[in-house]
Amino acid sequence: MERTTLSKMFSFITDTWNPLAGECSHKCTYCWARRFAERHKFSKYQGQPRIDEKQIGRRFKAGDFVFVQDMSDLFAEDVPREVILRVFEAIKESPDAKFLLLTKRPRRYLEFLDVLPENAVLGCTVETDWTDGPYTYSRAPHPSYRLEYMAKVAESCTNDVFYSIEPIMEFSNGFASHFRVNRAWAVAVGYDNYGNGLPEPPLEKTLKLIEQLESCGIKVYRKTLREAAGQ
Repeated sequence: MERTTLSKMFSFITDTWNPLAGECSHKCTYCWARRFAERHKFSKYQGQPRIDEKQIGRRFKAGDFVFVQDMSDLFAEDVPREVILRVFEAIKESPDAKFLLLTKRPRRYLEFLDVLPENAVLGCTVETDWTDGPYTYSRAPHPSYRLEYMAKVAESCTNDVFYSIEPIMEFSNGFASHFRVNRAWAVAVGYDNYGNGLPEPPLEKTLKLIEQLESCGIKVYRKTLREAAGQ
């Protein structure tokens, strides 16, 4: 069984599964997975996106909550549709397990509305909703666009919706409203763990965000919570 990841990332996850091989095109400046793969020279995470035939056949049991593709993004723009469909078919082969999908390109969920596995939670990483100035931390779409498309996803399907606000960056006072309106099943919140020098909000502001989310019935998974760097 493949074990290349540092942790399960979320406390509710029981296993991780990486059926997608190839390099992630997002090139996020803070990405631990890319640095981890480069440091250990994992050939799996080099080259074009493709199915890992050794992993695609894994099956999971009732009670498993599996994080799909924590080493890259299954829905990155350069991942072929047929690759995503193969992963969906594999997910459907374990109907009693649950699977967390997590992407920075949620627009692609809308391409698969008619074939989304019922046992998949549709997740999106949104580090901020701040719109002032350019977003230079990733080649992925700006987080504000991710929120826009997740609103459409929430309206278009019945799957649970999840958000990861990690690594959290400075955000507007209306940030919490996005998750309430977009019927978030749960939200994870955490600061950067790797000293990337990101523009971080004060801890007091982040704790208020968590309070706002919980006050409207959203489950919040607390990750690394600390004083902002430099404060």
